[in-house]
Amino acid sequence: MAKLQKTEPFNCVLAIQKKIIWVYILFIVPNAFAQKSEGLKLPAIFTDSLVLQQNMKIPVWGTSCSNCEVKIAFNGSTKTTIANKNGAWKITLPATKAGGPFTLKVSDKNSNILLKDILVGEVWLCSGQSNMEFTLAQSKNGKEEITQAQYPQIRFFSMTANAKARPLAKVAFSDSLLQELSTGNFYNKTTWRTCSPATAAKFSAVGYYFGKELQQNLNVPIGLICNAVGGTTTQAFIDSITLASHPQLIQFLGNNQGKTWLETAKDVHPWVIERTNENLGENTKTKEFLHPFAPTFLFKNGIKPIATYAIKGAIWYQGESNATHPEIHDALFTALVNNWRSAWEQGNFPIYTVQLPKISNRSRWPEFRESQRRLSENLENTGMIVTIDSGDSLDVHPKEKELVGKRLSLLALATTYHQALEYSGPIFEKYEMTKNELQIYFSHAKQLKPANETEQVIKGFYLHGYNKSGSKEVVIEAKSIKIDGSKLIISIPAELQLTSIKYAWSPYPICNLANESNLPAPPFKIDFTGNF
Repeated sequence: MAKLQKTEPFNCVLAIQKKIIWVYILFIVPNAFAQKSEGLKLPAIFTDSLVLQQNMKIPVWGTSCSNCEVKIAFNGSTKTTIANKNGAWKITLPATKAGGPFTLKVSDKNSNILLKDILVGEVWLCSGQSNMEFTLAQSKNGKEEITQAQYPQIRFFSMTANAKARPLAKVAFSDSLLQELSTGNFYNKTTWRTCSPATAAKFSAVGYYFGKELQQNLNVPIGLICNAVGGTTTQAFIDSITLASHPQLIQFLGNNQGKTWLETAKDVHPWVIERTNENLGENTKTKEFLHPFAPTFLFKNGIKPIATYAIKGAIWYQGESNATHPEIHDALFTALVNNWRSAWEQGNFPIYTVQLPKISNRSRWPEFRESQRRLSENLENTGMIVTIDSGDSLDVHPKEKELVGKRLSLLALATTYHQALEYSGPIFEKYEMTKNELQIYFSHAKQLKPANETEQVIKGFYLHGYNKSGSKEVVIEAKSIKIDGSKLIISIPAELQLTSIKYAWSPYPICNLANESNLPAPPFKIDFTGNF
């Protein structure tokens, strides 16, 4: 697990307990009254053309009449259960091999539901903010790809936000909209849809390319659930109990002294606070959690309703709205991973992330990228792809989504599905240093090289230290770099007292270190031991 930043403890355990009780009353208790049965119903994610996860027990749940018997028939198997007094029920179907199409019939004494054209294969959640939401039609070469996007074995479930509830500038949410949001109506009603030019055009470009590569390599149906909303924060995807239980994260819940999370949360992007206040206006004090940027909002409205739907794993492209405060990202992302795995109750399923690409005007992105890298190494069954060779100097939405989706698929195919593929660029392993020379060794590399074949030298390394007299700080670009297989040999100027070396450690680095698969090295730094 990642080592989290130490913080001052609370004055007493009682304060934490009171906070958790208050959050429980505010968020959990009201939901209990929303569970009154309305007859036989399934969650919105159960529709015709859905994809169920192969080789894994399949939970199906819903509501019926109070204490009624509910029966499910699927692929030759029949199971029954008794709904509780509120009408809630859950049945777990046995693991099934990939295939289809199948039908699934759910019935009670009053009615039945028949779902058709069901496939069994691999199901992945695609979540995050705008770069995951970014559609195939918007992406580079998207128009050409759309004409070929006829893949009946790929299915999409796209959870798109109600247009009126999108956090747009200079827009105040109406009272009627806030009433809708209070009842959980944030996402548009949708169904599972088969991949076609029309459906692919509006789906996540990253998710589409990821799913396409999986389907072509695994030759099984692929189901993709996209739950991404532009501008949103990590804390919006985490539940209230998890936030309340962590000393660094409790700030995101406001307090019971009348202060909102907008007043108590210090580690928040200023733009997030500005836009939330703008959208909620006079309702900020009373409706502070009815906003897509608000802590817990997307967990309650987007994750909780689909949690326990069997999935293989998740891909996550988010961070832009949290990168102003990289010092808290370790705690936030660790909490998200643990919270989601707890909600799904299917163990430590894989969660793969996208390291933020390069951009010119985001001063703390280097530190945020380092947190992403560190967590991908320290959190069990997580991984990260590198995109430092892509990006736009000014646009936070780079259009090169095919590169992102394909690299995520390489990571999944190699580490989840155990295919013999290289999925990573060069990873710093160790160094050896003499007076005039630094040797850096890398894993995931048989032959280091510049990513661009027209370039002859490695770029992106900077030597940090002091001049010989120690009178001033010095930063020197490392230009004398030799390649020796999986090792770099860097000359150290005699006039430099070296303290550290950094690679690609800037918002918009000029860097090109890659391996024989032309996959890029992530940014990294080495701090050297001081002398006497």
